[in-house]
Amino acid sequence: MTHSPFALLLPGLLAGAFAVGAQAQTAPAQPAQALQTPAGTEITNQATATFEPLAPGGAASAQSNIVRTVVQAVCAVSVSPNGTVQAPGQSATLLPGEGATFAYTVVNSGNDRFSLPLTARTEVGSAHAPTTRLVLDANGNGVADPREGLVGTLTLEAGASAKVLLVVQAADSAEGDAFVNLVASCGGLQDADNVSRVRVGAPPVLAVRKSFSPALLRPGTETTVTVTTRNQGRGDSREVVLTDLLGEQIAQGLEFVPGSARASAGILEYTSDGVAWGTGEAAGVRGLRVRAASLAAGAELTLTFRMRATEAAENRSFLNVATAATGRQQTQGTASADVRYQPGVAIGPVGEPEAPENTPADTQTRPFAVVGQEVCFDHTLKNTGDVRDLFTVTVTYPQGAATARLTGADGAALAQPLPLDPGATALVRVCYDAAQAGGLEALITAAGTRGTRNTTRDVIQAVEAGLPDLVKTVSPGPGETVSQGDELTYTLQVRNPYTRPLTGVTVLDPLPGHVDFVETSAGGTVTGELGRQTVTWTVGTLAPGETRTFTVRARVSPRAVDGEALRNVFNLVSTELPTPLPSNEVQSPVWSAALRVSKAVSSAQAAPGDRLTYTLRIQNLSATTAIVNAVVTDTPARGLSYLPGTSRLGGQPLADPTVTNGALRWAIGTLPAGGTLELTYQTRVSADAAGELVNRVEVAGDGAGGNVRAIASNVATAVTRLKLGAFAPLADLLGTVYVDRNRNGLFDEGFDTPVERARVILAGGRLALTDAAGRYHFAQVPLGTHALRLDPGSAPYPPLSVPQDGGLPGTRTVHVRGLTGVDFPLAPLTGEVMAVRRSTLAVGELSIEKTMQATAGGYRVTLRLVSASDLADFELHDALPTGAVLKEGRHTLSGTLKAGETLLTYDFTFTGGMGAAMTDPAVRWRN
Repeated sequence: MTHSPFALLLPGLLAGAFAVGAQAQTAPAQPAQALQTPAGTEITNQATATFEPLAPGGAASAQSNIVRTVVQAVCAVSVSPNGTVQAPGQSATLLPGEGATFAYTVVNSGNDRFSLPLTARTEVGSAHAPTTRLVLDANGNGVADPREGLVGTLTLEAGASAKVLLVVQAADSAEGDAFVNLVASCGGLQDADNVSRVRVGAPPVLAVRKSFSPALLRPGTETTVTVTTRNQGRGDSREVVLTDLLGEQIAQGLEFVPGSARASAGILEYTSDGVAWGTGEAAGVRGLRVRAASLAAGAELTLTFRMRATEAAENRSFLNVATAATGRQQTQGTASADVRYQPGVAIGPVGEPEAPENTPADTQTRPFAVVGQEVCFDHTLKNTGDVRDLFTVTVTYPQGAATARLTGADGAALAQPLPLDPGATALVRVCYDAAQAGGLEALITAAGTRGTRNTTRDVIQAVEAGLPDLVKTVSPGPGETVSQGDELTYTLQVRNPYTRPLTGVTVLDPLPGHVDFVETSAGGTVTGELGRQTVTWTVGTLAPGETRTFTVRARVSPRAVDGEALRNVFNLVSTELPTPLPSNEVQSPVWSAALRVSKAVSSAQAAPGDRLTYTLRIQNLSATTAIVNAVVTDTPARGLSYLPGTSRLGGQPLADPTVTNGALRWAIGTLPAGGTLELTYQTRVSADAAGELVNRVEVAGDGAGGNVRAIASNVATAVTRLKLGAFAPLADLLGTVYVDRNRNGLFDEGFDTPVERARVILAGGRLALTDAAGRYHFAQVPLGTHALRLDPGSAPYPPLSVPQDGGLPGTRTVHVRGLTGVDFPLAPLTGEVMAVRRSTLAVGELSIEKTMQATAGGYRVTLRLVSASDLADFELHDALPTGAVLKEGRHTLSGTLKAGETLLTYDFTFTGGMGAAMTDPAVRWRN
């Protein structure tokens, strides 16, 4: 407001100095802080002049009239702090999207109560236009509190003031300076010089990277988690918080490793519940974060820690999210980790298990093989995974067919499934026995229990049928007896029957232990000590159809013993036939001694009814070898009947002999080397005896040690002269009751069954019971014709009908002379009959009697050879019927057949009838 002074001039002033004064008064009184005098105030003014009178004692002053003035209402407003665009009164530095608050004071500087309109504006020249709002700061704390509302007009008493906040918010895209102004109005007046500056810097841009290393792990191992945030913007950031919460991962088995967390800067904090955070690492960490005050443009903040996979995490995938935040900006980074074992398997050629599948490197090839001969391929099986597994190897055949045999490194059958630790290997050998000719391709598959599999291939380009021809002979010929110091010549012949060459051929001849090497054909070499010598020929390639012959000379060693057989077989191996292929076997029996038998009789003279005791002394002349399966054959003269139960061997009872065509045979077992056995038995002189009673005996056996060649003794005789003058008028009548199973009318021991306690009645009323051997006896029977009857009630089967007795079963008429025998054969049921077939072959001085008897499931054959002299280069072959299988014994004989009797026995199985089972023997010898 402008005040107008006035001057009061007093007229009549003549001379002298004077002073004029003005006094202002306001009514009513105003507060001291008022800027202007309140409206309606009346102001009075009166002037007083003082002077010096010219005349002493005169008046010295004079007053003017009173002037009254009333103050009018004046509107004025004042805002602070002041500022211009050039010189802002306040300034705030922000980042895009941030806000600021400027505090102003608005004063009613008028002299009356006024309503003051308020506005906020952005000045021209601003780089951006932030949003603005005006808030009445009722509590004066400089902060726009939630309950403080917007303000557009202030009503103030004169001189009163109010706090007003200008709140600004920069846009997310804002950058640069903006000038905001609080404008207050009063009437037509404005206070508009209240500019503040809002400076928005270049924005920070956060990016988050996260990784697991390794991202694929197995239970029990650890992975390193790396979380990095980078300020990729052009401006520095406010506080940055980098957070990684782990609760979900921990719940699924991926656990935090205590003490493993590290931060590149800032403050590292932990949480156990996802809510409360602290710098101390407590048990059960479920989240981590790093706080940094700021992150400069281009700078990074990194958090690392480790996590361990438990067994519960197997076969799970973990997605982890990390968050970086600054101001209103928040961004995320993700990474995933898989927890699982990585099983793997590889199989391939030996040493190359990981050769690429279905490639030439994964295929093994052989040019050819032979049906029935194994061909082996070696492979390496490897666990290429990271977990122990069980593997099974199988073989299939895309081409051809074979039987496969799988073995391990020890040669034993491959135990499957095969356990292997990670990285471990095993040798797998597959040996093929091809079933047919042609090509063979095998696919070998290794499969693990965790679903892994791998294959490799074995290829045989051609499979041939048949085997190479291997023939071995020996001179002297097979079966010919040799002695210590004799020389043997072995001839080996090999032929390649195939259309392809055999390669890498080697022929080996392991000599018998009791033969010593002398000489071999060119190219052969001998190795080994005496008794273990092997002759080897390195042949190399044997062309298709080619035949090679090799010879070896050797000498029978002093180590050889009588009775053994010098057996020799040679072998062939080749690249295509790695399994040794044997030739036929040749045998050379060793024998330098024989059996000797002598025979003595208890009396040089005898009469019908007398008993004679024969003593047989049997010696084994070999000093080294026992004789086994020894059989004594004694042929009594006509008129001599063996007395059952009288046989003794070495003074001990011996089973009664078998009787075949009158010949007595005892099996006496083994004669030790250089040993002697004594056999005794008794006979009775019957009424049929006449002249000299010549009794012949011989012994045959087999040499021990494997030589089955029969060894015969000399023939011994004992002679008793019959004394006819000693004939007695009485005689003995005896016989046997038996089940004649082969219905041949003869008692065959071992086949027919004696009947005990059968009643035989002699005409006249005498009765006799048979003993355990089925024998009965009537003593002192008068000479002449007598009738005998078998009581049918005492026999299990009816007697056989005898035509000469009138066809009355069980009744016999006999003429008794001396010792007379009458047997009662019984007719068994049809199913119990044991058939017997006989045939006899006579060639010059040799006779052969062949007997065949039915047995359970087959037949037993006995060959009795009787020769008047030794037969050199003798060969016997008794052919088996077609389809028969030899069960025991032998049906061939070769060598020198000694004079006397030789027995051969063998059994064979045959499903055909007896007519087809009977064959004729064939013999030949050198005259």
